[in-house]
Amino acid sequence: MEVCKAHDFIYHGALNIYRSREFLQVVDVWRCRVCGHLRVGVRGPEILGSTEGMMPDTGPGMHWVVLVCREGVEPCFELLQVGDEQYIEHRCCGKQGEKLYYRRGVGVSYGPDGPPATLIHVYELEKTVRGYIDIGKTPPEVVTLLR
Repeated sequence: MEVCKAHDFIYHGALNIYRSREFLQVVDVWRCRVCGHLRVGVRGPEILGSTEGMMPDTGPGMHWVVLVCREGVEPCFELLQVGDEQYIEHRCCGKQGEKLYYRRGVGVSYGPDGPPATLIHVYELEKTVRGYIDIGKTPPEVVTLLR
């Protein structure tokens, strides 16, 4: 990909997140025409303005993922910036401080050589945009219009 001095963003699509029939959040994605960099914003019942839900840009080597956790009473999710082969802190469903190891294309585990986190699913935002995730199903149902 090219490196650009000033991003030229166009709207790329949205990812809708549901729990069964309950709407939870929309993740809006803009993509730079030159370098492909993503800009992400969220909308939902608690976020009213369009600029209120803008997320900070990712740094070098980082990308956006949606982490879905089914360990608690109710399934929950987080939108995270992660790098390949990096530890991430799991904060949803009352799991404060738990560290998970993320490997791009593989998923999450409890350490580099640890067992896979079978109740935690990670979806790359680039691959799921223009669709939806239903976190209320086991495993979460993911539908996207991308090929």
